[in-house]
Amino acid sequence: MRVLIFAPQFEKGALELLQKELACTLNHFKIKVFTLNTNVEESKKNFLKLDLTKKGISKVFFQDLPVNPNIIQILISIFKLRILLKKEKIDIIETSSESLSILTILSCIGLKVHHVIGIHKSYNKKKVNFNFFKELVFLFLSKIRANTHFYAVSNWSKNSWINFSKIKEKKVKVISNSIKISDYKENSASFKKKLLSELGIPNDSKLILSVGRICFHKRQDFIIESLAPILKKNNNFLIFIGEVDLGMKGSLETTRNIKKLIKRYDIKSNVRFLGFRNDVKKIMSISDVFVHSTLTEAFGLVLLEAMGYGLPIVSTRVDAIPELVSENDNFLVGENDLESFRNCVEITLKRGQKYKLEISKRNINLAKNKNFSPEERTRKMVNYFNEILKIK
Repeated sequence: MRVLIFAPQFEKGALELLQKELACTLNHFKIKVFTLNTNVEESKKNFLKLDLTKKGISKVFFQDLPVNPNIIQILISIFKLRILLKKEKIDIIETSSESLSILTILSCIGLKVHHVIGIHKSYNKKKVNFNFFKELVFLFLSKIRANTHFYAVSNWSKNSWINFSKIKEKKVKVISNSIKISDYKENSASFKKKLLSELGIPNDSKLILSVGRICFHKRQDFIIESLAPILKKNNNFLIFIGEVDLGMKGSLETTRNIKKLIKRYDIKSNVRFLGFRNDVKKIMSISDVFVHSTLTEAFGLVLLEAMGYGLPIVSTRVDAIPELVSENDNFLVGENDLESFRNCVEITLKRGQKYKLEISKRNINLAKNKNFSPEERTRKMVNYFNEILKIK
């Protein structure tokens, strides 16, 4: 079996890192794996190529397709991908974004290559500013080839895609996302001391953590409005990790609203925006509660990661989140319930140390479930690939 993993880049981004992990573990199953990236900086290509080949990737390819390509660049990219698929005799190509899936479908027309598309979002969400035109194009093109197959990261995302596309259920497999949990207990105290000093936060403070792109549907402004009354009063600090997603409609409006709320409640001293960080998991390991206010979530990988580092969760109850987060130890609230969100955070922060440790242990065990391991995800993907290749 010859498999090509096609992604924008492998440096950051939840979907891209999952694709990289898949590519680097497929060879354990004696599968010949190739990778193709579109948006890698020239200076980083040699390092990435060396890194991937050391991990068993047969060949590493780059397309140099701009983030916002014109029609000529898209046509050239389609032609180049088509040549690559034929030259390397690819059996299966995997994509996890609508844009690259559309490009791949057009490249595969007339070829016998099987195309496996990951469904990592909830479809037909009227409250979220997704690109509906792109969704319709993706929907139309996904039906023109019999050799197009899908895997969804949750039951919710599977049902969402089936309801939107009217595709037969047997063409969509549920394969959960995966995480790796590292143990930072030995150096967590020194790391916390260093981080708090870096951020100008007192050592006895409570850390409320939020991780994710700053954009309309993640609603960091909701978190600020909800928690503003309990920040200064209880010496709580709200930490946001993530960059502003300028490609998502409504992101600039969200950032403006964040600034207005911080000024209105006079809480600038208790809020920190850290942008992109390479030490997110370490910061999770020393925080007190993880907050998540999204309007849509097809899986909730960041929630699983937070639980994997022992954090209790306070989140909105939307889409696939109830599949992942146990409400016995964590809290899920209505998507517009500011007061309940704040009350749940307060309750979480006031828990006794013994109870906190019990909850932490249960959340860690949940996140370390075999179903969420990279090895299990790859095994399920390999089984799915074998099923597909047996279809006549």
